[in-house]
Amino acid sequence: MTRVHSWAIPFLLTAAWTGAAGAADTTAAVATTLEKATQALADAVAPGQRAVWEQYTDPDFVYVTEDNEVKTRDTMLAELQPLPPGYTGSLKVEEFRCSSFGAFAVTTYILDEHETIEGHALHARYRSSDTWRATDGGWRLVATQVYAVQQDPERTTLPADRLAEYTGWYALSASTRQQITVDGDHLLAQRAGRAPQLLLPESGDVFFTPGRPRTRRIFTRGADGRVNGFADRREGTDLAWTRVETPAPAR
Repeated sequence: MTRVHSWAIPFLLTAAWTGAAGAADTTAAVATTLEKATQALADAVAPGQRAVWEQYTDPDFVYVTEDNEVKTRDTMLAELQPLPPGYTGSLKVEEFRCSSFGAFAVTTYILDEHETIEGHALHARYRSSDTWRATDGGWRLVATQVYAVQQDPERTTLPADRLAEYTGWYALSASTRQQITVDGDHLLAQRAGRAPQLLLPESGDVFFTPGRPRTRRIFTRGADGRVNGFADRREGTDLAWTRVETPAPAR
Protein backbone atom coordinates (compact mmCIF):
# COMPACT_ATOMS: atom_id res chain seq x y z
CA MET A 1 0.00 0.00 0.00
CA THR A 2 1.37 3.43 -0.91
CA ARG A 3 2.36 5.47 2.12
CA VAL A 4 0.59 8.79 2.49
CA HIS A 5 3.11 11.50 3.30
CA SER A 6 2.39 13.53 6.40
CA TRP A 7 2.27 16.77 4.41
CA ALA A 8 -0.62 15.38 2.34
CA ILE A 9 -2.86 14.52 5.30
CA PRO A 10 -4.27 18.05 5.79
CA PHE A 11 -5.18 18.22 2.11
CA LEU A 12 -6.91 14.83 2.25
CA LEU A 13 -8.84 15.78 5.37
CA THR A 14 -9.87 19.07 3.79
CA ALA A 15 -11.12 17.23 0.73
CA ALA A 16 -13.07 14.78 2.89
CA TRP A 17 -14.65 17.55 4.93
CA THR A 18 -15.52 19.48 1.79
CA GLY A 19 -17.19 16.40 0.28
CA ALA A 20 -19.20 15.77 3.45
CA ALA A 21 -20.23 19.42 3.66
CA GLY A 22 -21.23 19.37 -0.01
CA ALA A 23 -23.42 16.32 0.56
CA ALA A 24 -25.00 17.98 3.59
CA ASP A 25 -25.65 21.14 1.58
CA THR A 26 -27.27 19.09 -1.18
CA THR A 27 -29.49 17.24 1.31
CA ALA A 28 -30.48 20.52 2.96
CA ALA A 29 -31.35 22.02 -0.41
CA VAL A 30 -33.49 19.02 -1.33
CA ALA A 31 -35.24 19.18 2.04
CA THR A 32 -36.00 22.87 1.59
CA THR A 33 -37.37 22.31 -1.92
CA LEU A 34 -39.55 19.37 -0.92
CA GLU A 35 -40.87 21.03 2.23
CA LYS A 36 -42.04 24.00 0.15
CA ALA A 37 -43.62 21.67 -2.41
CA THR A 38 -45.33 19.68 0.35
CA GLN A 39 -46.80 22.82 1.91
CA ALA A 40 -47.98 23.95 -1.54
CA LEU A 41 -49.77 20.62 -1.98
CA ALA A 42 -51.32 20.97 1.47
CA ASP A 43 -52.46 24.52 0.76
CA ALA A 44 -54.15 23.32 -2.44
CA VAL A 45 -56.43 20.81 -0.69
CA ALA A 46 -59.08 23.11 0.83
CA PRO A 47 -59.63 25.20 -2.35
CA GLY A 48 -59.39 22.07 -4.52
CA GLN A 49 -56.57 23.39 -6.70
CA ARG A 50 -55.89 20.41 -8.96
CA ALA A 51 -53.22 22.23 -10.98
CA VAL A 52 -50.84 22.16 -8.02
CA TRP A 53 -51.25 18.41 -7.60
CA GLU A 54 -50.94 17.87 -11.34
CA GLN A 55 -47.66 19.78 -11.27
CA TYR A 56 -46.00 17.93 -8.41
CA THR A 57 -47.30 14.36 -8.73
CA ASP A 58 -45.85 11.61 -10.92
CA PRO A 59 -48.21 10.03 -13.48
CA ASP A 60 -47.92 6.76 -11.52
CA PHE A 61 -48.52 8.44 -8.17
CA VAL A 62 -50.06 6.15 -5.49
CA TYR A 63 -51.95 7.57 -2.51
CA VAL A 64 -52.71 5.45 0.57
CA THR A 65 -55.28 7.27 2.71
CA GLU A 66 -55.77 7.28 6.47
CA ASP A 67 -58.83 5.09 5.81
CA ASN A 68 -56.67 2.39 4.19
CA GLU A 69 -57.79 3.18 0.64
CA VAL A 70 -55.28 2.91 -2.21
CA LYS A 71 -55.91 5.54 -4.89
CA THR A 72 -54.32 6.33 -8.22
CA ARG A 73 -53.38 9.82 -9.32
CA ASP A 74 -56.44 10.07 -11.57
CA THR A 75 -58.79 9.01 -8.77
CA MET A 76 -57.26 11.42 -6.29
CA LEU A 77 -57.37 14.33 -8.73
CA ALA A 78 -61.01 13.62 -9.59
CA GLU A 79 -61.93 13.71 -5.89
CA LEU A 80 -60.02 16.93 -5.20
CA GLN A 81 -62.82 19.48 -4.86
CA PRO A 82 -63.17 22.80 -3.00
CA LEU A 83 -64.66 22.55 0.47
CA PRO A 84 -68.47 22.99 0.38
CA PRO A 85 -70.21 26.14 1.64
CA GLY A 86 -70.03 26.45 5.42
CA TYR A 87 -66.68 24.64 5.56
CA THR A 88 -63.23 26.15 5.97
CA GLY A 89 -59.93 24.41 6.55
CA SER A 90 -56.16 24.61 6.52
CA LEU A 91 -53.25 22.17 6.65
CA LYS A 92 -49.84 23.10 8.06
CA VAL A 93 -46.73 20.98 7.51
CA GLU A 94 -44.80 20.44 10.75
CA GLU A 95 -41.83 18.35 11.93
CA PHE A 96 -40.60 17.90 8.36
CA ARG A 97 -37.80 15.39 7.82
CA CYS A 98 -36.07 14.44 4.58
CA SER A 99 -33.66 11.67 3.59
CA SER A 100 -32.10 12.10 0.15
CA PHE A 101 -30.89 9.14 -1.94
CA GLY A 102 -29.81 10.89 -5.08
CA ALA A 103 -32.58 10.38 -7.60
CA PHE A 104 -35.06 9.61 -4.80
CA ALA A 105 -35.97 11.22 -1.50
CA VAL A 106 -38.17 10.10 1.40
CA THR A 107 -39.91 12.59 3.65
CA THR A 108 -42.09 12.33 6.73
CA TYR A 109 -43.99 15.06 8.54
CA ILE A 110 -47.07 15.99 10.52
CA LEU A 111 -50.08 17.59 8.83
CA ASP A 112 -51.83 19.80 11.37
CA GLU A 113 -55.42 20.29 10.25
CA HIS A 114 -57.85 22.94 11.45
CA GLU A 115 -61.36 22.85 10.07
CA THR A 116 -64.65 24.55 10.78
CA ILE A 117 -67.95 22.99 9.82
CA GLU A 118 -70.84 25.45 10.02
CA GLY A 119 -69.16 27.25 12.90
CA HIS A 120 -67.92 24.16 14.74
CA ALA A 121 -64.15 23.86 15.11
CA LEU A 122 -62.34 20.57 14.49
CA HIS A 123 -58.66 19.75 14.93
CA ALA A 124 -56.81 16.67 13.68
CA ARG A 125 -53.22 15.62 13.05
CA TYR A 126 -51.89 13.18 10.47
CA ARG A 127 -48.53 11.51 9.94
CA SER A 128 -47.59 11.41 6.28
CA SER A 129 -44.65 9.70 4.56
CA ASP A 130 -43.80 10.57 0.95
CA THR A 131 -41.48 9.26 -1.74
CA TRP A 132 -40.20 11.73 -4.34
CA ARG A 133 -38.37 11.14 -7.64
CA ALA A 134 -36.03 13.60 -9.32
CA THR A 135 -36.90 14.21 -12.98
CA ASP A 136 -35.74 16.58 -15.68
CA GLY A 137 -38.78 18.70 -14.86
CA GLY A 138 -38.10 18.76 -11.12
CA TRP A 139 -39.11 16.64 -8.15
CA ARG A 140 -42.27 14.57 -8.56
CA LEU A 141 -44.27 12.90 -5.81
CA VAL A 142 -44.41 9.13 -6.41
CA ALA A 143 -46.19 7.81 -3.31
CA THR A 144 -47.90 9.09 -0.16
CA GLN A 145 -49.07 7.17 2.86
CA VAL A 146 -51.12 8.90 5.55
CA TYR A 147 -52.44 7.78 8.91
CA ALA A 148 -54.41 9.69 11.50
CA VAL A 149 -52.60 10.52 14.72
CA GLN A 150 -55.12 9.27 17.25
CA GLN A 151 -55.88 11.32 20.33
CA ASP A 152 -57.31 10.55 23.74
CA PRO A 153 -61.06 11.23 24.02
CA GLU A 154 -62.60 13.59 26.51
CA ARG A 155 -63.16 11.89 29.84
CA THR A 156 -66.36 11.95 31.84
CA THR A 157 -66.88 11.71 35.59
CA LEU A 158 -68.71 8.90 37.35
CA PRO A 159 -69.90 8.86 40.98
CA ALA A 160 -68.17 6.57 43.46
CA ASP A 161 -71.05 4.06 43.61
CA ARG A 162 -70.97 3.69 39.82
CA LEU A 163 -67.21 3.12 39.78
CA ALA A 164 -67.62 0.48 42.50
CA GLU A 165 -69.75 -1.59 40.09
CA TYR A 166 -66.61 -2.43 38.07
CA THR A 167 -64.36 -3.52 40.93
CA GLY A 168 -63.34 -7.15 41.33
CA TRP A 169 -61.39 -9.90 39.62
CA TYR A 170 -61.52 -10.75 35.92
CA ALA A 171 -60.13 -13.81 34.13
CA LEU A 172 -58.79 -14.21 30.61
CA SER A 173 -57.96 -17.86 31.24
CA ALA A 174 -57.56 -20.23 34.17
CA SER A 175 -54.14 -18.75 34.94
CA THR A 176 -54.39 -15.12 33.81
CA ARG A 177 -56.39 -12.73 35.94
CA GLN A 178 -56.44 -9.08 36.88
CA GLN A 179 -57.99 -6.98 39.58
CA ILE A 180 -59.83 -3.70 39.07
CA THR A 181 -60.06 -1.25 41.94
CA VAL A 182 -61.28 2.30 42.48
CA ASP A 183 -58.62 4.98 42.87
CA GLY A 184 -60.19 8.38 43.52
CA ASP A 185 -62.30 9.33 40.48
CA HIS A 186 -61.06 6.54 38.20
CA LEU A 187 -60.20 2.85 38.05
CA LEU A 188 -56.94 0.93 38.19
CA ALA A 189 -56.37 -2.42 36.49
CA GLN A 190 -53.60 -4.55 37.99
CA ARG A 191 -52.05 -7.77 36.65
CA ALA A 192 -49.32 -9.70 38.43
CA GLY A 193 -45.87 -8.48 37.44
CA ARG A 194 -47.16 -5.39 35.60
CA ALA A 195 -47.57 -1.73 36.48
CA PRO A 196 -51.14 -0.61 37.28
CA GLN A 197 -53.12 0.60 34.26
CA LEU A 198 -55.13 3.79 34.63
CA LEU A 199 -58.72 3.57 33.36
CA LEU A 200 -60.68 6.78 32.82
CA PRO A 201 -64.41 6.84 32.03
CA GLU A 202 -65.27 7.85 28.47
CA SER A 203 -68.97 7.13 28.04
CA GLY A 204 -71.36 4.64 29.60
CA ASP A 205 -69.41 1.46 30.37
CA VAL A 206 -66.48 2.46 28.16
CA PHE A 207 -63.08 3.36 29.68
CA PHE A 208 -59.75 4.39 28.14
CA THR A 209 -56.11 4.64 29.19
CA PRO A 210 -54.39 8.00 28.55
CA GLY A 211 -51.74 7.73 25.85
CA ARG A 212 -53.28 4.56 24.37
CA PRO A 213 -56.07 5.86 22.12
CA ARG A 214 -56.09 2.68 20.00
CA THR A 215 -57.55 0.67 22.87
CA ARG A 216 -60.74 0.69 24.95
CA ARG A 217 -62.00 -1.22 27.98
CA ILE A 218 -65.70 -1.96 27.39
CA PHE A 219 -67.50 -3.49 30.36
CA THR A 220 -70.42 -5.83 29.74
CA ARG A 221 -73.48 -6.54 31.87
CA GLY A 222 -75.70 -9.53 32.36
CA ALA A 223 -79.49 -9.71 32.26
CA ASP A 224 -79.57 -8.57 35.90
CA GLY A 225 -77.66 -5.40 35.04
CA ARG A 226 -74.53 -6.39 36.97
CA VAL A 227 -71.09 -6.11 35.38
CA ASN A 228 -70.04 -9.61 34.29
CA GLY A 229 -66.88 -8.93 32.26
CA PHE A 230 -65.21 -6.62 29.82
CA ALA A 231 -63.90 -6.55 26.28
CA ASP A 232 -60.28 -5.41 25.96
CA ARG A 233 -60.64 -3.87 22.49
CA ARG A 234 -57.80 -2.91 20.16
CA GLU A 235 -58.49 -1.83 16.58
CA GLY A 236 -61.92 -3.46 16.68
CA THR A 237 -60.64 -6.81 17.98
CA ASP A 238 -61.67 -7.94 21.47
CA LEU A 239 -60.11 -10.04 24.19
CA ALA A 240 -63.00 -11.21 26.39
CA TRP A 241 -62.43 -11.16 30.15
CA THR A 242 -64.97 -12.74 32.52
CA ARG A 243 -65.70 -11.56 36.03
CA VAL A 244 -64.76 -14.14 38.70
CA GLU A 245 -65.02 -14.28 42.45
CA THR A 246 -61.40 -15.01 43.38
CA PRO A 247 -57.88 -14.19 42.15
CA ALA A 248 -55.83 -16.72 40.18
CA PRO A 249 -54.89 -19.82 42.19
CA ALA A 250 -51.38 -19.85 43.63
CA ARG A 251 -48.81 -21.90 41.70
